[in-house]
Amino acid sequence: MELYMRGLVVLLLYFLFTTVTKFGFCVGHSPKALCREEEREALLSFKRGIHDPSNRLSSWVSEECCNWEGVRCHNTTGHVLKLNLRRDLYQDHGSLGGEISSSLLDLKHLRYLDLSCNYFGFLNIPKFFGSLSNLRYLNLSSAGFGGVIPHQLGNLSKLHYLDIGNSSLNVEDLEWISGLTFLEFLDMTNVNLSKASNWLQVMNKFHSLSVLRLSTCGLQTIDPLPHVNFSSLVILDLSNNYFISISFDRFANLNSLVTLNLAFNNIHGPIPSSLRNMTSLRFLDLSNNNFASPIPDWLYHITSLEHLDLGSLNTESNNFMVSFQMILEISLLSHILTYHTMLLNLEFLSLRGNKLLGHFPNELGQLKSLSSLSIDRNSFSGHIPISLGGISSLCYLSIRENFFEGIISEKHLANLTSLEKLDASSNLLTLQVSSNWTPPFQLTKLDLGSCLLGPQFPAWLQTQKYLEYLNMSYAGISSVIPAWFWTRFLSTVDLSHNQIIGSIPSLHSSHIYLGSNNFTDPLPPISSDVAQLDLSNNLFRGSLSPMLCRRTKKVNLLEYLDISGNLLSGELPNCWMYWRELMMLKLGNNNLTGHIPSSMGSLIWLGSLHLRNNHLSGNFPLPLKNCSGLMVLDLSKNEFTGTIPAWMGNFNGKFIEIFPGDGEITYTPGLMVLVLHSNKFTGSIPLELCHLDSLQILDLGNNNLSGTIPRCFGNFSSMTKQSNSSSPFPFHNERYFAPGSTDTATLVMKGIEYEYDNTLGLLAGMDLSSNKLSGEIPEELTDLHGLIFLNLSNNHLQGKIPVKIGAMTSLESLDLSMNGLSGVIPQGMANISFLSRLNLSYNNLSGKIPSGTQIQGFSALSFIGNPELCGAPLTDDCGEDGKPKGPIPDNDDEEDNGWIDMKWFYLGMPWGFVVGFWAILAPLAFNRAWRYAYFRLLDDMKYKLLGWCL
Repeated sequence: MELYMRGLVVLLLYFLFTTVTKFGFCVGHSPKALCREEEREALLSFKRGIHDPSNRLSSWVSEECCNWEGVRCHNTTGHVLKLNLRRDLYQDHGSLGGEISSSLLDLKHLRYLDLSCNYFGFLNIPKFFGSLSNLRYLNLSSAGFGGVIPHQLGNLSKLHYLDIGNSSLNVEDLEWISGLTFLEFLDMTNVNLSKASNWLQVMNKFHSLSVLRLSTCGLQTIDPLPHVNFSSLVILDLSNNYFISISFDRFANLNSLVTLNLAFNNIHGPIPSSLRNMTSLRFLDLSNNNFASPIPDWLYHITSLEHLDLGSLNTESNNFMVSFQMILEISLLSHILTYHTMLLNLEFLSLRGNKLLGHFPNELGQLKSLSSLSIDRNSFSGHIPISLGGISSLCYLSIRENFFEGIISEKHLANLTSLEKLDASSNLLTLQVSSNWTPPFQLTKLDLGSCLLGPQFPAWLQTQKYLEYLNMSYAGISSVIPAWFWTRFLSTVDLSHNQIIGSIPSLHSSHIYLGSNNFTDPLPPISSDVAQLDLSNNLFRGSLSPMLCRRTKKVNLLEYLDISGNLLSGELPNCWMYWRELMMLKLGNNNLTGHIPSSMGSLIWLGSLHLRNNHLSGNFPLPLKNCSGLMVLDLSKNEFTGTIPAWMGNFNGKFIEIFPGDGEITYTPGLMVLVLHSNKFTGSIPLELCHLDSLQILDLGNNNLSGTIPRCFGNFSSMTKQSNSSSPFPFHNERYFAPGSTDTATLVMKGIEYEYDNTLGLLAGMDLSSNKLSGEIPEELTDLHGLIFLNLSNNHLQGKIPVKIGAMTSLESLDLSMNGLSGVIPQGMANISFLSRLNLSYNNLSGKIPSGTQIQGFSALSFIGNPELCGAPLTDDCGEDGKPKGPIPDNDDEEDNGWIDMKWFYLGMPWGFVVGFWAILAPLAFNRAWRYAYFRLLDDMKYKLLGWCL
């Protein structure tokens, strides 16, 4: 990497040298350099069109324009040669914007123009730039230009350097660029070149081109060339395009190429063999492609390589076993390291995200220049060799998500004096060091999640003065955390899923995850700098008020708060106005009581609210009406009463301003999960819920709702789409992205309660069970082709099962039991191939059960309580008329239906248990003689049994 950076420095010095020697810029005021009046006026005219909020051009007032900020003139003639208005990101100078005046045309000797890293509001690049005929250097990168690149830029025949990357630009064709015959540097990163199919033929005309960057340009093909002219190319970046195959046969003579980046394409087939002639390569990135062949042997002979990235090649492991000897078999890897020695100059090596097998080789310790090693997300196994500790230059080491096992001792780490970031998480490793061990390194990041470190908290962490990120989750720690640790400020602390005991004095880090431990006592105070906090599944007691109602002078930045699964009690505090940045709030599974306080309406950014399994009461919380960005709302297992309000239908997708008045907007997708299960809501289901286009999960089960199922439920567009994504459930908006941004929901599916997290976005379902709903099942529900589960059981529904129910091909669970449904079971139900749970019991269904492997694979319990049903899996065969052959029980009295009998059966069970239990226990409790006789009988039986055993 050092040689690679040295090459870039030489290249930049070359440009600087040619600029200075050719143009003769002055670096300060000279008595001989007097600003030309006409050029001074041109610059002032340019300034008048520029929006300069940070007053960067404040020096543009004096008579001598050669001394103005960003302006350089010729030493003797005074002509303006250089205009450098690049925004310095390190000094946080404000962006320039506005209109670019054509008065720049009066700067007839201008050779250097840099407007990069500003923001011109997607304005087109001015066409008159093509008339600045003396320009040698033009940099418009990251300047906020947009639209089509003007072909007039092709008139800049003296141009050596052109950078128009990282803006919203596109081209119709690239013929205009052919006129730039002296071009040495070209960067068009992020320019849409998808229509420029002849891009390679055009680029091939540049004999002097040294740097070509065409990353993220929408390129798809590389056409064959009769010959290659740009043999002086040093850097070639074609990453993040759509190449499927690349033929480099015509590139064989690119002996001067130092950097080649083909990452993030979709390249199939073998790694191009023509790369073997690029013997000067120092930087090679082939990551995130679909190479299906083994790594070729010739790659090992490119001895100049310093940076090699072969991550995420999506290659079959057995393909590597044949040829990529360096990974899959220790003996073959040793052969490469011993005889080819191609890796000995490497500073960066990444093999992450492949299907690589084998052990960690001892020979890796020979790579003395290595500063970064990443082999994470593979299937390596075995022990970590002590030779790894011999790479004293190693700064970054990641071996996460493998199957390494055994002990990491002090010897493994003894010589890693340069180590700054270590990630060994998700392995089966044990860190075994002495209690007074002092590491030779100073880490900024340590990730040992799922490695055994306990039972004591690691004392050596006190020596790490610069630690910013710490993950020791699932580490077997069961002690108290020492007091010194709580005084440290770390960006991220994850100590979740241990058995840590004791109390927490205070919390200061930005992202804190302490869930699933045994912390006790009241909740700790938290700093206003905390952004994410997880204290779930601990033993905290008391009220929320001491933590949340403490006023501070600073704005609280808390976005994510999870205190679910504790022993908290009391009412919800009325001080949520201090936590306006909250986006996800989880308080479920506690003992909270009372109503939802009015201040909760101030949480305008709230996207997810979980209050399930408490003792909250009152009508549907009116303060939530102001939380218009809600995506997930779970109020299940509480004691809420009253009706579901019509204003719930307003939680649909909308664009809102991030900060009122700033003009920047974001999109909130609307309510996606609504869970009101197990409350005491009454009245009918409001039709306004049908406006919730984004709703994927609707659970209103186990309430006292009445009326009919709204027909407009068939309009839930998110339930009509069959999911084909494995993405996590999306968060509220795009302002933040951090750990914990995926959401969860607890749902009853297939009769069992599950908590869904990463798969929540794949679910779509509806549960209206155990209410008092009447009428027919709307035919419109069968349009919800994306439903995974549908539960309408234990209501008063009548009529027939909709004929088109077979169109709901995504259903995995369907429960229509304990209703008054009649008629035949539609034959189409046999076509629901994913159906794994079906319950149609205790209705008035009749006729033959549809034939088909899927339907007849269910047990008879799915169909019992329908006296007029027949056919497998029931034991009653069907006659020629489609009715059961056996006698049909009298069914005149509607109140004596089977499901009513089952209700009485279940209601009688607890009383029978109580009577039977006390019939035996009561005589023993109140009659001493009976009690003595009973226990004497038990003793006799015990001795007899012991005697038999002996």
